[in-house]
Amino acid sequence: MTIRTFEVWFSIYHEDIGAATIELDQRAIDTVDDLWRSQLYNLRTPEDIAAHIAYNMVINKLRLSQMDGWADMPDSYARIISWPDLDQWEIEAKEVK
Repeated sequence: MTIRTFEVWFSIYHEDIGAATIELDQRAIDTVDDLWRSQLYNLRTPEDIAAHIAYNMVINKLRLSQMDGWADMPDSYARIISWPDLDQWEIEAKEVK
């Protein structure tokens, strides 16, 4: 079992606002092949995969087994080691007519 560690930066309007550190089991990366890509997401590199998984864990609050393409894998295959400080993250709604 090989564990790989990635730093994933989150930004707003091209300004970095925080980083997460994520550990991925190599098996979570290896599952992404051409068939997987043709049915799900066009993730090409381990960094693409780490960014996709980290985004869903941090922003959507999903575990690995809740994500498309990894539902058959244990949640322990993806783990956030340090969470980003997203205090600057703002969402604003404005009605338009």
